[in-house]
Amino acid sequence: MDQIPSYIKMLRIRDWIKFYPVFPLIGAYLACGISLNLIPVCIIFICVIGYGFVINNYFDVEIDKKHQEKVELDKNPLAGGHVTKRGTLLLSAGLVAVATMLSAMMSVYGFIFTVLSILALTLYSAEPLRLKDRFLVDILTHGLMFGGFPFLAGFTLVAGTDLFLSPQLPIAVASLCTIICCEALIAHEINDYREDLGNTYTTVVKIGQRNGGILMGLLLVLSLINLELIVYYFGIGTYLHLGIFALLVTYPVYSCRGEVVVQMKRVYEKVQVSGYL
Repeated sequence: MDQIPSYIKMLRIRDWIKFYPVFPLIGAYLACGISLNLIPVCIIFICVIGYGFVINNYFDVEIDKKHQEKVELDKNPLAGGHVTKRGTLLLSAGLVAVATMLSAMMSVYGFIFTVLSILALTLYSAEPLRLKDRFLVDILTHGLMFGGFPFLAGFTLVAGTDLFLSPQLPIAVASLCTIICCEALIAHEINDYREDLGNTYTTVVKIGQRNGGILMGLLLVLSLINLELIVYYFGIGTYLHLGIFALLVTYPVYSCRGEVVVQMKRVYEKVQVSGYL
């Protein structure tokens, strides 16, 4: 019983509760609007996303022991010895069981996309593939497992085969969700660059922070093009269009705000040393 708070901490709920559940819920909303179907979709993907973070902690335990910030914040209780490997695997199995059983009860295709999300989350962290250590594949996998697949799962859990009757809009929105979640990983890798250097092999570690910022900018442009194509072909309200546009533009800067502040301080210090201030 004393370990229960540590197992709950393994879910790292604060790291994702305000962001990643949005994507399957957008899919479900696009399929049926506001309805009670949103509740099981939310429960399913709380379990799926929680599983993703638990299994990531399980396979990253040795790396996280070297990560100063994660050790100080106790983001991985397994690395701190507060939970066991057996208990972590049982927690993972329980989350997967709840998600798959609920999704199977709702829709065959929703179940398939839910399983694809779980599979991607597993392969992202687990050996021998460990996609998070593969150049650019880490970014694409992150985009699919948190953005594209969950959106399509949310849509099909509610709408079932309707996805295949008129797939253009759902596929277009799924691609935008994928891009946003690709940006989320790049931001994470930029912010963790110094801690990751020499300990793990992310895309940003391989190309450097500056090039990581350029890659983020390219994805931003791609996301805006995606949005404008959705507006052009399917039409959305002006205020919604402007709101999404503003979010897409501000998200990269906001997500990298810590590193932006660091770089601004460095520039200020260099200017001071040069005698311009």
